[in-house]
Order: sequence, then C-alpha cells, then structure tokens
Amino acid sequence: MKKILYMMIVALCFAACEEYEMIQYGKGARINFMGDINWASPGTSSSPLWSDDATLKYTFNFGINAIGENLLYDTLQVGVKIMGDVVSQPRKVTLMAKSSGENILNVIFPDEYYVGADTTAAVFRIVIERPANRGVEYNAELLFNYENSAFEEGSEERQVVQLIIPDCVSKELWGVDDRDWNTYKKYFGEYSEAKARYVITQYGKQYGGTSFAAWYRNGYMLALYYNMLYTDLEAYKKVCEQDASKPKFIDENTGEWIEFPNQN
Repeated sequence: MKKILYMMIVALCFAACEEYEMIQYGKGARINFMGDINWASPGTSSSPLWSDDATLKYTFNFGINAIGENLLYDTLQVGVKIMGDVVSQPRKVTLMAKSSGENILNVIFPDEYYVGADTTAAVFRIVIERPANRGVEYNAELLFNYENSAFEEGSEERQVVQLIIPDCVSKELWGVDDRDWNTYKKYFGEYSEAKARYVITQYGKQYGGTSFAAWYRNGYMLALYYNMLYTDLEAYKKVCEQDASKPKFIDENTGEWIEFPNQN
C-alpha cells in the first residue's frame, strides 16, 4: 500500500512539474508586435525607433524611391516583444501574411525567427515583393501564426501590422503641378507618368529625382546647359538594346519610348 501511495505521489509531482515547465518555457508567454516610429513619420531616425505605442501600419510606395523601377523588393524590419517570464532557451516565432482584396501582396519570410534566450524582444526581417500592377494599392496584414509558434496571443491591439504597398506615380505624388511643368516644358516636353518614372529611376540617387523640386534644384542646370535629359535617355535606350532586363519607359500617351526635346 505504501509503495502504491509513493508511486501516486511521484506521478502527481511529475505531472505538476511538466505542467509548470510547459507554462514556463513557452505556452504561458504571450507576444505582441512593436511599431517603428519611422513608419508614421519617415526620416525621424536613420535607425528603427521601437515602441509599444507606435501605430502598426507600414506604407511604402514602390513608385517613388531612390532607384525607381530598379527596386524589386523592399526589406522591412519588424519588432516583437514578449509578455511573460524570461527563459534560458530560444523560442520560435512564425509569421504569416494575409492579403485583402483580389490583389495578392507577396510577402517573403527569408529566415527562421526566434526570440533569443534570456531576452524579451526581437527584430525580424521580412521582404515585400514589388506589386505586379501599377497604380493599385495592395493591402495585407502581417500576423502571428500561433500554430507554429512557442507563444500565445498577447494584447489584441498589437497582433496585426497593416501593410499598405502601392506602386504609384503621379504629379501630386512627385510634387509638381501643371504650372511648374509648363514652365519647364521646353526641356521636358509633354508630361507622362513614364517620364516621371524615368527621372525618378535615372536621377533618384544622384540628383534627388524622387521629388520634382529636389531634381530641379540639383539637376535642372545640367538639363539646361548640357542637354542632359535628351543625351542620357538616348544612351539608356542603347543600354536597353543590350540588356533586356532593364526597365523600359514607354509613354502611356503614345505607346512609344518617352522623348525629351533635344536642346542642341
């Protein structure tokens, strides 16, 4: 009888320890997303500023960036924070993306994600592919996949990162109105979105072509005195003849290559 009682006590202790260990090392911990203050106020800092209160909304326009049409992927850092005990072993986190509407945003998870031992936060890298269609806003939600994670759901309001990813270029987005364009029409010719995309791609890094005002400050004199718009475009066309992977800039108004007036 004493032996049976002893075995029952040992079994109960083992079950209690197993339950405690399960809570301590995974099932009891909860996880939330942190937001980067730069998402709401781009340029606030050159490094992420993680916050438990920052809005969980990331917007990136592939149409206007420093390398223009050459940018095929955007890399986004995502922060997470743990609610619960610190433990002495890494714990797995799995993420997933859910698109809304008929346009599917391709979100790539290139790494295996873990919250390191003896830590309560981590930063993960995800990759967003350029949308297939221009002029359309792609929307998706970045979520935790709890079926394959060592955590449980944390605060309801910190469970979803909204991804808003367009590929759009317009006069308004580029920062030019009809009056300004017409002032410099002698050098640009008729406006087209394709021309704007070309200037962004060709001069985005070197001359600030991501905005019309910045390009004007940095590149206008070269266009004026060195016929830069015309000569650079002609040289770029020749490059495209040799390299089919280069983006082509076909004017949506004519169906032909864009043109800039020759100043010579």
